[in-house]
Amino acid sequence: MATKVICIVLVRNEAWILENFIKCATSWADIIIIGDHNSTDESAEIARKYDRVKLVPISHSAFDEGVRRKAVIDEARKVPGNRLILALDADEMISANWAQSPEWQLMLHASPGTSFYFDLVEPLPGLRDADMYGTLAGFVDDGTEYQYSNLRIHNPRLPTAQGEVVKLRDIKLLHYIFIDPERMFSKHRWYKCVEYIEFGKRPWVLCIAYQDTKIKSYDAPIVEMDEEWIKGYEWLNDYREGVERPDKDYWYDDEVLKYFDRYGVGKFSKLNIWDVDWNRRAQLLGRTGNYCDPRTPGEAWVHKFIERHRETLKTKGGLSKIIRVFGKTGLRALGW
Repeated sequence: MATKVICIVLVRNEAWILENFIKCATSWADIIIIGDHNSTDESAEIARKYDRVKLVPISHSAFDEGVRRKAVIDEARKVPGNRLILALDADEMISANWAQSPEWQLMLHASPGTSFYFDLVEPLPGLRDADMYGTLAGFVDDGTEYQYSNLRIHNPRLPTAQGEVVKLRDIKLLHYIFIDPERMFSKHRWYKCVEYIEFGKRPWVLCIAYQDTKIKSYDAPIVEMDEEWIKGYEWLNDYREGVERPDKDYWYDDEVLKYFDRYGVGKFSKLNIWDVDWNRRAQLLGRTGNYCDPRTPGEAWVHKFIERHRETLKTKGGLSKIIRVFGKTGLRALGW
């Protein structure tokens, strides 16, 4: 029996890119399973337009990535026969050279339990260069149970299969996080609030961990974009100039504003999320309230310091050890 290629993806208000994602995925996937978590935009309507898409509504109120991922994996396992499952995000796509690569046939004929490790290529604004990491994003299903933590975000894409891990050299996983930088910054502002409130992480740690106003690669290799990776993906032409986008209403910002309403803005004064005008964001999202910057001059100075030195702080280079010790001792006593 021929191996079925199944793409699983989680969405919440991803209409900005979902149609392009589906068009690309239908070139290689037999079935696309989309887990939609309470989208309020046109994501569900877009998904329903395509016969190859199976839409899985996820209606519980809490944002829980592990629960969502298990739901789409369980749905994929209803497909009979051999299954090659690729787990992508809506802003990720398999490189356009997949059909010409012998690696595709390697994946189709691999034994159950084999996992596939991709170069994760993140095109930078203008699409001339990209930074590059790596990630496990596919496996031939062997029935291994999907295990996830009680954290609501940053859970694994797939079960930890029992077979070998194959590093792909030719086929890339393209991650378009940087083509709309403000969307990324918005998402990272939300991450900081979630991890601060829900997980009790310290502001100092979160301010270093996430981007805020400038794209940083954190010592990841910078590679030249290969046009073969994006050949035929014409929609990307709109992003080749790397132009600034007008104000947009991102759902991540709406979630942050809900935190402000619940706890007050002062609770978040030590998080570096104040580079945006939150009153303007509230207006774009149809909300009312007073969301002015609550930081003291000292808190604003610490944020500027972290922004200036984040790359060395995160990669532990230069004077970062001394600074990190200061952050763990002196600043901790001040609530950082």
